[in-house]
Amino acid sequence: MYVVEHALLNLGKNKGRNILIAIILVAVITSAFVGVAIYNASDAIIRQARIDFEAMVRIRPQRRQPVSAGTGGASADASTAGANTDASTSGSGNIQELTIEDFYNFADSRYLAGAQIAPGIGIGRGTGVVATFHLISPDLLPAFEAEMREKGLPDDWIVYRDELAYRRMLAPIESLQDVATTFLVIVLIFGAAIMILLSVIAIRERKYEIGVLRAMGMKKKKIALCLWVETVAVTCLCSIIGMIAGMALAQPVSNMLWAGEGTIRIAFGAITVLQILGIAVVLASLAGAVSVSRITKYEPIKILMNRD
Repeated sequence: MYVVEHALLNLGKNKGRNILIAIILVAVITSAFVGVAIYNASDAIIRQARIDFEAMVRIRPQRRQPVSAGTGGASADASTAGANTDASTSGSGNIQELTIEDFYNFADSRYLAGAQIAPGIGIGRGTGVVATFHLISPDLLPAFEAEMREKGLPDDWIVYRDELAYRRMLAPIESLQDVATTFLVIVLIFGAAIMILLSVIAIRERKYEIGVLRAMGMKKKKIALCLWVETVAVTCLCSIIGMIAGMALAQPVSNMLWAGEGTIRIAFGAITVLQILGIAVVLASLAGAVSVSRITKYEPIKILMNRD
């Protein structure tokens, strides 16, 4: 209890230095909060989009390579899961066609949460029909495909997930997440460096005070704990201010980084707050550990003799 009281009293005795440290901490925590909030928001969107993508399937006929001499009449399957054309029969004249009624029949399934079916060129036939089926759960795909086969889906038609469309949709969000990660790393590195530097300077100024405490019989561990409590107290206050400022700045910064291409709604949950508090405590502990290690290696008599 004495250690805590002594630490809190020291905060008022060194206002100038503590104010400087507080300003740096508020700037670092505010920047870190913005970076973490943007990262978490974009990560949530990516994870949800992945779930939605896994539940979204399409069907199309397999593309076949033209038969060439020397192949013995065999045809090569050149289908790709990321194709954009849902029902193209280009390059093959013997693929069984589907009517639009077939697509509606496939959509009438207990495995689906919904479906979009849009007739294109060749209305009334499978050619040109764009159909997207939304599964209730991604793991229902095998059951849904088996059901479609029973309803008449030909063997030369495939069921696939449009990976290319998924990548195109998420590319900007993943880019924003990378920017947020880079920004956060830079902030933490510079923040930690500045905190360590200020702590080392502060310890040098308080060398005589520490020497007196050591001469009075206070153990190194108690002195280290006292310095750590001081740093954590300042950090906690700065964390509150920094998080409030971060909440105000996160959405505008996200909109600026998005550059008019869209909007990511920034939500502030308990996870973000805990992450920031963890970052703040780690920074404070790191700065305190470095500064304490520089002073506790000296004997009290040496500190008092070298008062300057």
